[in-house]
Parts: sequence; structure tokens; C-alpha cells
Amino acid sequence: MISDESKGDVVAVTVTYGERRTMLIAVIEALRKEGVARVVVVDNGARWPVEDELTDRFTGFVEIVSMGSNKGSAAGYAAGLDAAMASSMPFIWMLDDDNRPRPGCLAKLRKGYDEECASTPSALLAVVALRPEHFAGGVSAKQLMTRWDSFGGFHIGDLLDKLINRLPLPAALQRREVSSARIALGVAPYGGMLFARSLVIRLGMPRLEFGQYGDDTEFTWRITSSGGRIVQIGDAIVDDLEDAFQQNAQLRNRFLGALLTDSAFRTYYTFRNLAYFESRFRRRNRLIFALNRYVYFAILRHYARQSGHLERYRFIRQSSDEGLAGDLTPSARFPLQ
Repeated sequence: MISDESKGDVVAVTVTYGERRTMLIAVIEALRKEGVARVVVVDNGARWPVEDELTDRFTGFVEIVSMGSNKGSAAGYAAGLDAAMASSMPFIWMLDDDNRPRPGCLAKLRKGYDEECASTPSALLAVVALRPEHFAGGVSAKQLMTRWDSFGGFHIGDLLDKLINRLPLPAALQRREVSSARIALGVAPYGGMLFARSLVIRLGMPRLEFGQYGDDTEFTWRITSSGGRIVQIGDAIVDDLEDAFQQNAQLRNRFLGALLTDSAFRTYYTFRNLAYFESRFRRRNRLIFALNRYVYFAILRHYARQSGHLERYRFIRQSSDEGLAGDLTPSARFPLQ
């Protein structure tokens, strides 16, 4: 368990690429104020002298792991975790290079971790900060628990839930939302997640074949599928300095969020890898999975026609089909940069 005196027992891990110097430095400055002992920065093909600049600015505080070029998020985070495990620090805090924690975030995460340890072994427990710009910020605990045989994160049971929630049921029968202070998640992104090194010893490293996107989903799925827990601590907040990929919180639903993104690169790898993950790791009933896939694309096509984004709909469908076929090789159309 973590106490206030052990703040220096946490090593932070982040991966950077491209030209993201300003955001990364802001994150490291915030981590130093939070009191982490060390920051492992994986240079995943950044287009600026990461090691020279950070070593000069954060002498003795930052460790640089150079990948030579962008090898994808899975390889980057695996290298960062490997460096963190080689240190003597018992706790690891994962962050994207634009995840700047608000003051007191780490202390609140550790307090939550300490309390959750009373019911969950440390080797099967992770706590994660709330990211207000992220999809997970404002939905119910039930939606965040991944359902078997979902497709694109969608399950026909979601439609029934929405219908029931709109019925004028007696107050005693209405579903209650879980307090935003603590929400159990089925999977989670790396950004803002704190866990003990014993979790990595038990579950292993990210799967390199995911390359770019989806490796965090598979990695954290191992926690809950092994009987562990991921708990979002609602008052521990991390701000995304870069706009979230899918601004679902500002849109009516996930379908519009998928259609209105402006990055073909992110869309391709996200939907391809998610389809692969769901079909390989989250499918029990082929018929229910196929039904969810059919309904998902029917709804997506409806919104695509309404919004004039049929071409993006076809692109998402093609990307998903590649994932279903088991193809996770880097695409020549969308090389890592």
C-alpha cells in the first residue's frame, strides 16, 4: 500500500514522438511538482533532440530510452515499462506525453489505490485518473464494463438499457448512476494509470503485434479478465493538452464521434485493432457478435448519411474488416511517423 511518505516510490513512464516538445516538457514539470521519483521518457522517433534537451533541463530526474524511430505505441510503452521495472521503484504511473496531471493528482491516486488494496491484491489492481476530455469521463459504470461479443464497443444490450432508462419507471426501480468519485472500468487507456510493479510481473508486457493503438485495451483487459480491478478515481484529474481523438463528450453519441474525426491514420489503426481485439479476446458467441456488428454498421451508416460522411463510413468498415481478418501489420498507406 502507498502512504504519503512514499511519494518518491513512483516512477512515471511516457512515450513521445514527432514534434511534441512543449507538451512533454509541461507534463514533466507537473510530474516533478507531483513528487514522482523519476520519469522514463521513451523517444519513439521524435523530431527534436529529446535526450540532449531533457537531460540538460531535468538532470537526474529523467531517463531517456531511444527507439531510433517510431516503433508504435505498443513497443514504446513496453520499452518504457521495461526501464521502469529495472529501477527500484515499486509503483509505475503511465501517462501519454500530453497528459498533464493537476496539482494533487498523484496523492489522490495513491489514496484511492491504498483504499482499493483492502479488497484487491496489488498484482491485480490499477487505479486511473479522470481525463475530462476523454470518453470515459461522463458515462455510466455499466457502459464502461466491456460486454462479451461487443463490436466497436457496441452491444445490442446497450439499446435496451437506453430504452429502459427513458421509461417513466417508479423511483425505486430506476437505475442509479455510480458516484463519479469511483468507477470500475473494464478496460482503460494507459494515460493516468497507476499500478504496482507486481502487476507487470504477473500479467506481462504489452503485446507488440498491436503496433499502434489497442495495445492499452488488450493490456488492461488482462487485469479484469484475470479477476482484477481497474478503478477510476474521479477527483484525480489529468488534462489532455492535445484534443482527444474522438470528442464523444461534445457529441451526441459514439457513432458521430467516429465519423467526424479528421485523422485517417488514427481512424484506421483504432478501428482495425479494436476489431481484432474484440474478435480474438472478447467473443464467446459468433451469432451475437455478428448481430452486434450488423447493427453497429447499420447505425453508423444511418449517421453517415445524415452527416454526409459515407466515405468515412466505408473507410471504417474496411479498416474493421482487416482487423477481423487478423491483419495487424503496419500499413504502407499509414506509415508510423
